[in-house]
Amino acid sequence: MLFALLTIYHLLRGPGRERGYKPGFLRFRVGFILALLLPVWALMQTLPLGDFLPSGWLGARAGICDLAGSRVSIQPDVAMVGILRFMGYILLLALVIEVSSRGERALRLATIVFFGVVAQAIWAIVALNFLDDYSFAGAKTAYEGVATGSFVNRNSLATFLGFGAILGIGILVERTNRFQIRASQPPSLVAQTGFTGAFVVLGIALQLAALLETQSRLGLASTVIAMIATVLLARRRAGTPIFRLLGESLVFLVIVGMGIVVLAGGDGVMSRFLFSSYEGQTRLALYSQILGMIAQRPLTGFGMDSFGFAFEAFRAPPLLGVGNFDLAHNSYLMLWAEFGVVIGSIPPLLLAASAVVLWQRMKATAGYPGLALAGIGVLVLGAVHSLGDFSLEIPANVYLFVTIIGLGLGLRRQRTPCQHTEVQL
Repeated sequence: MLFALLTIYHLLRGPGRERGYKPGFLRFRVGFILALLLPVWALMQTLPLGDFLPSGWLGARAGICDLAGSRVSIQPDVAMVGILRFMGYILLLALVIEVSSRGERALRLATIVFFGVVAQAIWAIVALNFLDDYSFAGAKTAYEGVATGSFVNRNSLATFLGFGAILGIGILVERTNRFQIRASQPPSLVAQTGFTGAFVVLGIALQLAALLETQSRLGLASTVIAMIATVLLARRRAGTPIFRLLGESLVFLVIVGMGIVVLAGGDGVMSRFLFSSYEGQTRLALYSQILGMIAQRPLTGFGMDSFGFAFEAFRAPPLLGVGNFDLAHNSYLMLWAEFGVVIGSIPPLLLAASAVVLWQRMKATAGYPGLALAGIGVLVLGAVHSLGDFSLEIPANVYLFVTIIGLGLGLRRQRTPCQHTEVQL
């Protein structure tokens, strides 16, 4: 509701503030229309339209109690909350793109968001090491002895911190680019980034330290992959030859690997990497059973936010009695299970298309190359992490994810010159 009110206020105020005003997010009207298909379809899933669908579309019920009557969604009341949540993501993206029409505002917002993530990292470290593993949610029943910050799940915190580190790299690149445009001679890196740059570097270090404290294997791996991709893209944009980039990436991998070994030692995240075969077998069994679930309703899905309830009807050995699977631990499979293969494929396809636009923004004179670079980096991180977990189904992560992408998609608005009219007497 807050995002909706802000959007309405902005749209009503814009024309009076600037002649010929057009909302910046309308440049992506096709993408926004496609994104709206998902909440619209989720709403249709809650309506009693099942009797009008071709026979076989809803598949065998496989023991699911038909609590929803002729509705596609087996939990229509829960779906309404999910629809509102997803609309909030769309509205936030539109608002951030609007903010990005002003260059200084875009960089200022990026910096504020970055240091907000740094604050989360500091809290995670302090809560774990100095406050006896304190949690706002009360005494921990899981993830004891690892950093969770204000999150419940360590992997979700790891993704949040990884996004922040990528944004920090983008801010450094953006500040460097702006200084080079104004400077007549090549300045030093310290001169380009200034004191703010030094604090950004420190903030990235704190975020990575907190990420190691989460002991999240996939969070660490996806962050390292995304950071390598971000740095290589930045170097490529600067004109570095491809063969040199390959050599630098190998050196970067070695340095990061040695740093992880030194900081993590033989415990925590390193030991979890070594003893993960059992969990891997469980995940493979989970994914196999989810694919069977998708095959029951490939076109309609089971309804937004209804995965956990629906999956219990498909759950079979070796997953019986093994934990709680209210989420799919794979965002792609989750989308297909809840929305069907067609509508469920829209979000990843839109994100892939946004990566193409962000690449163009890195070269656009009116764009923000550093922030666009950060947008590509978080897309890489999110794409990799979503293969084995559900971090992009946690609202806090999606808000941060959408904000960084929106900053990268922005273009500086070209002010139209004031038109003077003669007064004839």
